[in-house]
Amino acid sequence: MSADDPDRLDEGLANGETHAVVSAATERDGDAGRTGTGDTGDPDADADRAELAGLRRENVRLRQRYEALREGQYRRTAVALTALGVAGLLGGALFPPVRETLVVLGAIGLFAAAVTRYLSPERFISVGVGASVFGAHAGNHAAVVDELGLQDATVYVPDADRDSVRLFVPEHRAYALPDAEALRDTFVVTDDELARGVAFDPSGGGLFDEFERSLDGPLGDDPETLARQATDALVELFELAGAATAETDAADGRLTVRVEDCRFAAAETFDTPVASLVAVVVARGLDAPVVTEVAAGEEMDFAVTCRWEVGGDEETETETEPSADAADGTTETRRETENADPDERR
Repeated sequence: MSADDPDRLDEGLANGETHAVVSAATERDGDAGRTGTGDTGDPDADADRAELAGLRRENVRLRQRYEALREGQYRRTAVALTALGVAGLLGGALFPPVRETLVVLGAIGLFAAAVTRYLSPERFISVGVGASVFGAHAGNHAAVVDELGLQDATVYVPDADRDSVRLFVPEHRAYALPDAEALRDTFVVTDDELARGVAFDPSGGGLFDEFERSLDGPLGDDPETLARQATDALVELFELAGAATAETDAADGRLTVRVEDCRFAAAETFDTPVASLVAVVVARGLDAPVVTEVAAGEEMDFAVTCRWEVGGDEETETETEPSADAADGTTETRRETENADPDERR
């Protein structure tokens, strides 16, 4: 598409296409221009730099025009739906025999107009951008844990007073959990050496807030319900995974979620969002500390195993067993989506 053809340009932009004017010559000259500054005295080089600056301005103009055209489309659609809704309501008043049908159509038109006007223009961030940003923070947290010589254990501890969860990484293998006030500090230094370590806000904390607002009922308080709600959130609400299978054993204090087609982060990532969300859901639902283990698999991306103490024991040990196959009496729930994009797997 040529930048000199405004009709074709507007048509392409209106169809949701973005266009960047790129020239191999300008890319080459741009690289050469970065090696030095000032006037080189070469008329060709000066002309190339001027052309590059012009192309950059043109790209900015095209992007702005695309945004304006897209917003204009949404506004026109919203106006048309509003007109349809008003016509339906007026028709219901003028034609009593079909009043009920016309009123319903009018209400649908007005609702659709409101959704189109206020929700459709929302901007989204690609998986790659989000993963890059999260990866830096996860790497920093992992570096802190490694340089302090802390354990591999990750314990998600609910704080009832603040309706939140803290991620505690202990210093000692046989550790004791600090109290809620101590866990509010990043570096947990208490009189009891066994209760020392670091504490972070888990990556699943913000996801849990969105998940809780989306619930059509209360958060579950038993492992089976929490397993179903957690897998629903992973696959259907946040689309962090293409499929998630949960197995629970309440008597043993264990919940395992097997994740397939994970689209964000990986098993080795510190506090990976999929595992973090599952752990936060379980910790909040059971109101108990949850020890989490993430293990990569051959037939799946990884498995997240959450363990909690059964019987109200206050101390938590870091040693956990690898995820086992479902035993008798366990429950299983599975959620899948068909819109998996292999290019966005992380």
